[in-house]
Amino acid sequence: MTKVQTERLQDYSGPLTNTDVWEYFALRPDDIIVNTPPKCGTTWMLNIAMMLIYGRVVPEAGNREDSPWLDAGFRDQKAMAASQDSLTRRRCLKSHTPMDGIAYGVEPTYIVVYRHPADAHFSFRSHVENMKDNSDLIGMYPPDLSVGFRRFLDDPLTDAGTDDLTISSIVHHYAQAKTRQPNGNVHFFHYADLSRDLHGQITRLAGILDISLPAQTISDVTEANTFASMRKVAETSETRFDEKSPFRDQAGFFASGTSNKWEGRLTSEDIERYDALCASLLPPEDAAWLNWGDKLEP
Repeated sequence: MTKVQTERLQDYSGPLTNTDVWEYFALRPDDIIVNTPPKCGTTWMLNIAMMLIYGRVVPEAGNREDSPWLDAGFRDQKAMAASQDSLTRRRCLKSHTPMDGIAYGVEPTYIVVYRHPADAHFSFRSHVENMKDNSDLIGMYPPDLSVGFRRFLDDPLTDAGTDDLTISSIVHHYAQAKTRQPNGNVHFFHYADLSRDLHGQITRLAGILDISLPAQTISDVTEANTFASMRKVAETSETRFDEKSPFRDQAGFFASGTSNKWEGRLTSEDIERYDALCASLLPPEDAAWLNWGDKLEP
């Protein structure tokens, strides 16, 4: 199959990530890479993209076998790469790595998804609490919510990339995607927009991927990807409490599906510091979009 000429500018390595796999994994022109900071709608977008590829509703379509997290350092990267190399269908891959750390070419399609950073912070706190072994990460989320949030605001960017789990790492991820957006193959989605208009966002994604499906199929895929539907699939899955899973409850991936998770949990000082930091890190229009999506306001 045709391979793509790519570049990669930075190595990232942290508790979860190791980008060495991009040195030997060959991209194809029609590959789709869903690239997001953690807890920004990754599984949601993978489910949607894979159902569009299959052309039908497939429960848990974005599973780790069909659309693997390629640069997860705690998994067998060579086995994942070999499995993907053997596929003849269109591939969809997952990464949380900033775009300077993955193989980037001008032919594949890169789907980046963002969420209000404070929501991502609190969602990952719940994610860590659901892990059976969270020893590498639990220190980032102390019992005092304000202490944990200050770490999220104050800790510097490192070569662990989004494994830093900080606002600086989210903004860096966003900035690297923005740098490549003018090439025309990096497409931005926002959790808030998916929540407000799921059908419209799925229709938009199908157009980006040049996938033409009947209107009823798009409607079916939309219904299958509502929060209630995804939660029900996870709750009824035979693997929900699989002893081999790193999570206590697989349904924990769909804990609430809500936004503004910080409300009532942060002090007014915490929120003021967050707003000031956003203003210092991003131009006003970028800060508004990163927080609220296309609506640009709460």
